[in-house]
Amino acid sequence: MLSEHLTFIHDPGHGWLVVPLSELDLLNIRQEITPYSFIVGELGYLEEDQDYGTYIKARKEQGYPDPEIHSQYTSHFSRSKRRF
Repeated sequence: MLSEHLTFIHDPGHGWLVVPLSELDLLNIRQEITPYSFIVGELGYLEEDQDYGTYIKARKEQGYPDPEIHSQYTSHFSRSKRRF
């Protein structure tokens, strides 16, 4: 089962969709995620330009409905996190 609700975090320069790593494994796309995305604990922060789309496309192709995405603004998102 995939998440029905996800959060999109964005700062003045960029944005990331927060997704459980288990979902990337279930969709079999973890190897497709670029080093522009981050890992924090059991969550992947998928950058908006490519990896966000890879995730949404895989959901659709595998018959899962689109999640409801909530936007969360932060004035600064630290990019000093573990990368894919």
